[in-house]
Amino acid sequence: MLRFSYIGRVCCPYASALLQTAARSTIAAEAVEDEWTAARPFKHIPGPKALPLIGNSWRFMPHIGNYHNVHLQKLHEKLYDTYGEIVKLDRMSGKLDTVYLFNPSDIEKVLRNEGRWPIRDFTPSFTYYRNVTRRDLFQGVGSILATQGEEWQKFRSKVNPALMQPRSAKLYVGPIDGVADEFVNKIRRLKNRDEEMPANFHNELCKWALESISLVALDKRLGCLADNLAPDSEQQQMITAGIEIIEGFFKLDYGPSYWKYVSTPTWKKFVKSMDCFTNVAWKYVEEAMQRVKSRTCVADGDLSVLERILINEADPRIAFVTALDMMFGGIDTTTNTAAILLYHLTRNPEKQEKLYEETKKFLPSAKDSLTADKLESMKYLKACAKESMRMSPVAFGNGRTLNKDMVLSNYRVPKGTNVFMMHEFLSNREENFPQANKFVPERWLKGPNGEPAESKKTHPFVYMPFGFGPRMCLGRRFAEIEIETLIAKVIRNFRVEYNYGEMEYIVHLILKPASPLKFKMIERE
Repeated sequence: MLRFSYIGRVCCPYASALLQTAARSTIAAEAVEDEWTAARPFKHIPGPKALPLIGNSWRFMPHIGNYHNVHLQKLHEKLYDTYGEIVKLDRMSGKLDTVYLFNPSDIEKVLRNEGRWPIRDFTPSFTYYRNVTRRDLFQGVGSILATQGEEWQKFRSKVNPALMQPRSAKLYVGPIDGVADEFVNKIRRLKNRDEEMPANFHNELCKWALESISLVALDKRLGCLADNLAPDSEQQQMITAGIEIIEGFFKLDYGPSYWKYVSTPTWKKFVKSMDCFTNVAWKYVEEAMQRVKSRTCVADGDLSVLERILINEADPRIAFVTALDMMFGGIDTTTNTAAILLYHLTRNPEKQEKLYEETKKFLPSAKDSLTADKLESMKYLKACAKESMRMSPVAFGNGRTLNKDMVLSNYRVPKGTNVFMMHEFLSNREENFPQANKFVPERWLKGPNGEPAESKKTHPFVYMPFGFGPRMCLGRRFAEIEIETLIAKVIRNFRVEYNYGEMEYIVHLILKPASPLKFKMIERE
């Protein structure tokens, strides 16, 4: 009897806690059910009216579509102005129904409830190419770009330790700084009599980006910055193919998806570009893996990204796919982010001079090298990068496929619906960032007495250039190092001008300058 009384006294607190937890779960479930019941039906979400048979696909067709060739930024503004903070675009050929979210609270709700396995399957052409068209090469080995659900989580867990740890990225500051120095010297050779860059300077920036990311992905310099690089060189082929692939994504996956039923010219060009990039990259990855295998043992803290993956994974194709994705994802995005930041600095010379003073503090001589500690201490440089990505992010927003029913803006949005979260639109709204149309890096810095930065007053789910949660950009740390290092070295060496009016942009899945990048580079010393 005493024994049972003792056990009862000990167990009761735990039983009580379990009962309380169960009660809270029941209350939460009932609250969700009540919210769903009270919300308006999905069919009542405002948006363009679909026509019989052809739905909304016609809107993106040449000659007849009112959304055809509309700049993506203007389209988002039009949708918001016409329909409000939540917009439905349904019955698109070969696509799930899509809902556009312009309310940061809705965005927060989606991202905080995405679970362990967020679904972001917005490039089916890429997945089909790897899993079907070139299954002979990939043999079912997925990637963070071509998998979803538990398969995606398993792959990401294999590469996260190598790519997401800060110490991994810091190992590359020195080598990336060396590439930036070499590019600064190339700028001097590219200048014309007016000290301007050539009209194809965007392609030269792509060479810098590929050279930088190859250090991370392959432990190798590819020689992209050589003056005698042939137009048909393997490096240039990769750059051209990478840009064409991004354009292909936009045409194949963000318009009517006829390629799923017939091999269209756009699909054929896409496959050709993918084959070119994959075949050339595969050669470099194989070389890198052979070098790694022949190396003597090194300390764990000095292992490169490629070495970490090869040592920890029995299947070398994991390393191959990771290196391939890093190179593919690290050319056009990094190039455009750096180019747009340079442009904003030319339009705001007083901010450029303030950044120059900071670079002089940490680089007294223009030939000095950057270190991880110096880069971390350059707060104004980081603020300039953030402000540029606020105003002109290369990615307009983020996308998910809902893995559960959800109420958004008091409408029922069922599981399986695509949602696009419009961060670029929101980060350029006056109610989110005062003086939103002005380049104000100071909004990202603490006040003189340690007051919180102005940006802290904004809803945290407005500005998200690298995404959020488990599917946050895997290469974020490396991209930031590359961009910040290049900009620091360029501004330390040159006063940069742009004398051709307002920059024009185009959108092929990502934002990129359409105007020639004829920056004027005036020597500082």
